[in-house]
Amino acid sequence: MARYSFELPTALSATAPPEARGLRRDEVRLLVASKGGIDHARFHDLTRFLDPGDLIVVNTSATLPAAVDGTLGGQAIGVHFSAPLDDGSWVVELRTADGSGPLRKTRTGARVELTGGGRLEVLSAYAGIEGRSRMVRVRAETPTQVEAYLR
Repeated sequence: MARYSFELPTALSATAPPEARGLRRDEVRLLVASKGGIDHARFHDLTRFLDPGDLIVVNTSATLPAAVDGTLGGQAIGVHFSAPLDDGSWVVELRTADGSGPLRKTRTGARVELTGGGRLEVLSAYAGIEGRSRMVRVRAETPTQVEAYLR
């Protein structure tokens, strides 16, 4: 898995919808990996890469407004809630305040204060090695249920 890891330069990260960046939806970048190599294209070029019988899956699932500001050790951070787990904990991504990247060195037991009176306690790395995983499992304490808190 390590050979597939990379750091995305901040300038290449889409931090706003295409329209807010002066682009049409079909002008967003498209990276196509095939046996023949890698092609850099735009979404409007998609049909060039499809063969008869190919299947396209479209994700139309709803999303929560799941980004919350917080502090960790007095430092401003962003918290992106991903999913609740069966044990009542949540999977979240802790990010730099400017959104430029994940915090990877968060340790078990770390406490995050959230705006609006919530707090998190980091329980463990989620699907990774502690101190190197971009996702962590947390216990969330919020004034209301987490889903309502995020709205």
